[in-house]
Amino acid sequence: MAPLTLSAFHWRKKGLTPEEFKNHYETVHIPILQEIAGDKFPKTHTRHYVVRTAEGATSDDKSNSNYKASVYAGTNSEDFDYDVYSELVFEDEASFKAFEAVMFDPVLGPKINEDSVKFIDHVKMVWINISESTTAQTSK
Repeated sequence: MAPLTLSAFHWRKKGLTPEEFKNHYETVHIPILQEIAGDKFPKTHTRHYVVRTAEGATSDDKSNSNYKASVYAGTNSEDFDYDVYSELVFEDEASFKAFEAVMFDPVLGPKINEDSVKFIDHVKMVWINISESTTAQTSK
């Protein structure tokens, strides 16, 4: 069977800087998720954080109006208001369903959710199924 890949877009909870969000995700949430999911954890769980630069380094403003996305082409950094794009790859749909069962388990699910509400804005959270990746490489 073909692998199943999910993309998740997460926004940080109000009051957190991008650095605080990333630190919590990497050092607290992922270890919790790995421990609870065990062998049901995705084959890979890759996180890509939007690079943001504080406009006012001493400002108390932790919103994206102070932390602009580093946009290399185009002009609208507001189009990138999410903080992390994650890619979760499962062996197949059955592997995903096993992970999903952990996430929605009446005992285990709330333990995961208890942590995620500390740093993720659940109102904006989006998960989508994507096709297999295609990659271009240099010929060198």
